[in-house]
Amino acid sequence: MKKLLYSALAVPVIFTVSEAQVLKVKKITVAEEVVEAETKGETKEVFEEDIKITRQIDIGEILSNLYPEINHIRKGGTANDIVIRGFGKDNINVLIDGARIYGACPNRMDPPIFHMSTPQIKEVQILEGPFDVSNQGSLAGTVNLVSKDPESGLGGSLGFTGGSFSYMSGNLQVYGGSDKIKALFGISRQYSKPYKSGEGKRFTEYPTGKSAYKDSEKKRTAFDITNVWGKLSISPNQENEIKIGYAYDNFEDVLYPYLMMDAVYDRTHRANIEYINRSLGIKVSTYWNKVKHDMQDKWRVSSIEWTDGTKSTRGYMMKTLAKTKTYGFKIEKEYRLKTVRIKTGIDGYLRNWKADNELMALDNSGMIPDVDIKNIGIYLKGDKKINKWVVSAGLRYDKTKSEANKNSLGSANRGIYDQYYTSYDLSKTDSYISGNVIARYKLDKRSSVYLGFGHTVRVPDPAERYIALKKPDPSAMTPDDVPDWVGNPNLKPVKNNEIDAGFEFYKGTIGLKGNIFYSKLKDYIYLDRIKDNTGTLNAVSYQNIDAHIYGGDFSLLGILTETVSLEVGVAYQKGKKDKGNYTDSNLAEIPPLKSRVAVKYDNGAFYGLVETIYSAKQEYVDSDLGEKTTKSYFVVNLKGGFNLGERIFVGGGIDNLFDKNYYTHLSYLRNPFMAGTKIPEPGRFYYVNFNWVF
Repeated sequence: MKKLLYSALAVPVIFTVSEAQVLKVKKITVAEEVVEAETKGETKEVFEEDIKITRQIDIGEILSNLYPEINHIRKGGTANDIVIRGFGKDNINVLIDGARIYGACPNRMDPPIFHMSTPQIKEVQILEGPFDVSNQGSLAGTVNLVSKDPESGLGGSLGFTGGSFSYMSGNLQVYGGSDKIKALFGISRQYSKPYKSGEGKRFTEYPTGKSAYKDSEKKRTAFDITNVWGKLSISPNQENEIKIGYAYDNFEDVLYPYLMMDAVYDRTHRANIEYINRSLGIKVSTYWNKVKHDMQDKWRVSSIEWTDGTKSTRGYMMKTLAKTKTYGFKIEKEYRLKTVRIKTGIDGYLRNWKADNELMALDNSGMIPDVDIKNIGIYLKGDKKINKWVVSAGLRYDKTKSEANKNSLGSANRGIYDQYYTSYDLSKTDSYISGNVIARYKLDKRSSVYLGFGHTVRVPDPAERYIALKKPDPSAMTPDDVPDWVGNPNLKPVKNNEIDAGFEFYKGTIGLKGNIFYSKLKDYIYLDRIKDNTGTLNAVSYQNIDAHIYGGDFSLLGILTETVSLEVGVAYQKGKKDKGNYTDSNLAEIPPLKSRVAVKYDNGAFYGLVETIYSAKQEYVDSDLGEKTTKSYFVVNLKGGFNLGERIFVGGGIDNLFDKNYYTHLSYLRNPFMAGTKIPEPGRFYYVNFNWVF
């Protein structure tokens, strides 16, 4: 055990689920991805119990609890979106097996990280900052969810988690085959009722007014999720391998009190093929995915009667049916040019998004007006060792075309662009260069310091440029009704120029890591309130501003004895506007200082953990968006479990031990056209886990 614990200080893996069934989270800082194995040691490792005895509801919440620099956006019982260092939405790339995937909901009910269940994941790779030239638009970070591969032989696993608020989750995975051909199949189910907060209220009791849930629906299903996946691996010899993967996700009855509608269903198909030639250093991949998303207010008071007295005869007052699909490919080649290791690549993708909205009697077809984003890019990156230095650099060129189909607009929103803009173009082509350079100095075999600079560009997404939602007749409106919501076709791509610096230091059984960053944002895309050409009607839209975000994080791992270890992490970031149409200079949705301290006991048979998470009060808020301060909170979680032999684990835990009623700073939507309902975190949550590897 002592040897196992000491190895936590030497390898770049954050946590695993079990020795036979591994789930890892790898946090990569700046130069780690491009340096040789012996120069790594970037992060700590915590073993199987950290994930195996969580509630395992979704990976976004798991990452937020583990890393202070990652925060989750609480919309309901699941589907937690993530924010890294104060950057969210499309400012960070979320990939699945290196493939792009996008949610269909215009308000991100189904964020990309939601489209892979925890049992499918082998590894989560997190690269913070603008240092990823392998993927277009990685403005402030990249998160890649890597699925499990099939193994030779015959085996599998069976897992179950049950807990408070009727939460149940189960999964079965089986694999089999030879060294030349092998396959994996898995299925999982998740179900829950609405959780209660620390004050004893269901989360369905928090929305008020027209957004309130009907009394008959406050105890209904919070989510019902089925995931099915499979992967086939063909290896005719040691040098060549083909992987073929497919997954289907069906999310039903998912409640989002954070918003004004809920998801009746969200259905996703994902497929990918990857070919690897190890002797030539070539990897070729292609992928396809599509999402169909139906959201309505059928369970809300608004579905019965609008604020002006209008009554519904169809069971809903608001509905959006949205579809998105993505096709892509990537070709990579690794080689050496004397003492320089180089990787070159070309990739491309097509993203299509269409959403049709009905609001009262208005036909807002083309709310997302059948937008195509087509991208092609080439990139080059390399690294070289010079004595104790490792110098790496990357360069990327992209050409991206964004185009909306005006013919997809319905009768209500057909003239919305003409109403708010005197000149615009629904087709835009952007060409741009991204790149980075990083220098790392090795203090000894494991310790180092580094300094890096990165420049990255992100093209506006389809909603930011082209969304078109027309409100009802202004004479029928009340102050809490929605204004128009119109994209800005004239938006420029946002550019990030960032400096990162940090260190990692290892001495005996203690590991320290720290990182600071300063991000200078040019043409940052930000919410705006605009008037129409007559100066009478208003809309929510987007503007380009200049801004900056800075901060840092620090972590410590200490092996105190052969059975006891300590983990400490803390992160802080702050954002300010520099230029644009605003009165308050604070950037919205910037999480405050957050820390995590955990003490663990592990003797091989029994595992226990006491974990505390603290978040400071957030006082730096954007009054232009009606953002409010958030109080500090401090919660305690307990976890424990037994290994019954080498194949069975039984565990459990209590999250929010003292049943605190608290909110994260990202607990409500700042966008002023929405309800703005604050959603508290779950109250005391008991759960048990069972896992059998066979």
